[in-house]
Amino acid sequence: MNQAIHSVDLLLWLMGPAADVSARAATLAHKRIDVEDAAVASLTFENGALGTIEATTAAYPGFLKRIELHGDQGSAVLEEEDIKAWEFAKSTRADAAIKRRLAGRTTSGGGAADPSAIGYHGHLAQFKDVLKAIRTGGRPLIDGPEGRRSVELILAIYKAAETGRSVPLPLRSDPRLAARARSNA
Repeated sequence: MNQAIHSVDLLLWLMGPAADVSARAATLAHKRIDVEDAAVASLTFENGALGTIEATTAAYPGFLKRIELHGDQGSAVLEEEDIKAWEFAKSTRADAAIKRRLAGRTTSGGGAADPSAIGYHGHLAQFKDVLKAIRTGGRPLIDGPEGRRSVELILAIYKAAETGRSVPLPLRSDPRLAARARSNA
């Protein structure tokens, strides 16, 4: 819930809603904690695409977060804030500019190996956006329903890992899952 939520946010923004999920979770390296330190999930999105999520705090030495999108007409790989791959069957004039603009942006280790290296600029931008919405009476870019999509997917991952069964989305309200989400936050 805590370690991968921003990557889940971005994945859902890029791919759209998930339709169902299967998952496994375990405590593999940190024996004195009450939550998982590794989780894997297999997703089917509403658009028919398949996806996987891997999240762990048990990998040495810690690696940058990575999102990969692959299809029969192209691939894009984002590592932390850097585009590592941007290759398409039909390239456009904008491709080179996108690669330049989104390369070399990560200036820290992302916090995976050193939690003190976690950047705050994304959170700062979100706080500024919420304050602007309050001042102007507008809507923030990320509202409650948008945030709920990511929390709901993670709750479905927990449920799939606990039951060993595929879980369809959207979830029906389950008080046990809500209590677990609060204890893991």
